[in-house]
Amino acid sequence: MGRNKFERGMTGSATRTMLVAGALLWAATVARADDLTARIGELTTQRCAACHGVDGNSTVGTYPRLAGQYPEYLYKQLTQFKGGPGVPPLRHNEVMQAIVKDLSPDDMKALAAFYAAQKPGPGAASNAALVDAGGLVYTHGGTNGAPACISCHRATGGGIEPDFPRITGQHEEYVETQLHAWKSGTRGGKGKLMSLIIPLLSDDEIASVSAYVAALKQ
Repeated sequence: MGRNKFERGMTGSATRTMLVAGALLWAATVARADDLTARIGELTTQRCAACHGVDGNSTVGTYPRLAGQYPEYLYKQLTQFKGGPGVPPLRHNEVMQAIVKDLSPDDMKALAAFYAAQKPGPGAASNAALVDAGGLVYTHGGTNGAPACISCHRATGGGIEPDFPRITGQHEEYVETQLHAWKSGTRGGKGKLMSLIIPLLSDDEIASVSAYVAALKQ
């Protein structure tokens, strides 16, 4: 049997309501995406570029290259600098703490995605004389039992997504500073893999493997 006029009217009204609701939801989603794009453009150029470069290819040895890094890894680092309610920051840097203070999870995920999508530039060792010795540490491990870096970071430094970062061509100075931070316990925490490995490396081995990482090409 056919529907009466009232039923047809109700069906048409419901359809129109659903279409309007769908259009409004789409418009709101687009607006939020546009707002986030503008926000990331502002953050990368006005807040992050001074240290990391506009495209994440830092030219200053103390600041890491972010271009091409795994987005999950970048997001994790940002959350570790930020901390949260009842969760103290796991990484400590006054500049980064100020940078991430007002960032939302969406901001941090979008920033991570932005830098991950950038093309990484080539690196170079500032102390080329250490590269060969560093290669032995990287591929065979340290003399005191530290496992080879190649196990987690792979032959050309590409890492393993999402937990083992890409380190190809990373700044020598930055790598050395972070390895010493792992060794001293100022980065990471009890039981963390790097906290167990790096204390087994001598300072000379840290310096040489940092030069080797900087010289890696992919």
